Amino acid sequence: MAVLAAVGVAVERRAEEIGALVLSARRALAAGGRLRIDAVETLRQTDRLFFDALPLVLVAGVAVGGVVAMQGLSYVTRYSAGEVFGWAAAMSAYRDVGPLLLGCGLAARIGARNTAELAVMAARERLDAVRALGLDPEPTVVWPRLVGTVLCSLLFWAPACTLVLGVAFVVASLIGDQRVATSVWSVVSYAHAGTLLNGLVRMVAFGLIVGLSSCHAGVSVATSDDRSAGAIGRAVYAGSVLSLAGVVVTNAVVSLLGGAE
Repeated sequence: MAVLAAVGVAVERRAEEIGALVLSARRALAAGGRLRIDAVETLRQTDRLFFDALPLVLVAGVAVGGVVAMQGLSYVTRYSAGEVFGWAAAMSAYRDVGPLLLGCGLAARIGARNTAELAVMAARERLDAVRALGLDPEPTVVWPRLVGTVLCSLLFWAPACTLVLGVAFVVASLIGDQRVATSVWSVVSYAHAGTLLNGLVRMVAFGLIVGLSSCHAGVSVATSDDRSAGAIGRAVYAGSVLSLAGVVVTNAVVSLLGGAE
């Protein structure tokens, strides 16, 4: 009975979190539809979050490009499939590995920062101070970070995935018998626009999930009786776990629904 009770409590908490996220998404969409989100603050947050996460995204893109090349070369050598190496690498870069990498990077860098900053503002009653000035903290403080996260995911997608693909081509030409020109020809001949659309849809979904999860975890400190440093740390941990779990689950669902090219 104790085990069942613990499982029930865990399920109840997860259900509460999912319900709170759904309500937050509804309020954010309603605020965006009525143009109630602070545009200047949104642009400021987008600029700050983008350049803060840029070094991590670039380094990770180079590393993942090398991994894509190593995996692709093993199949090229085994099946003499050099003609389709570029197409397979583009699929990984723009639809599969690339967006998943960016989603995890958003959760680790941007999501954690959003949660920490909002949790500190809630713990130090700065959100209450915003209310005392007659302003709603959601459209002026919270939602600009959410929209900024989604915009960063869109801005990162094309250059980061292209970096992954370019590094894969270069590494494959250096350590394997795969010419860059052949790889580029394979992309032009076999890749379809659906690959790009699928990856773009994933990135929008990942950015929305990371933004909602991180903002919700940070603001939740305001409703808690414990506003200590430990509570802020737990909020950051919860936001990061929720963001990463949401990215992985969404990636799996989109992969199942999208099918194979």
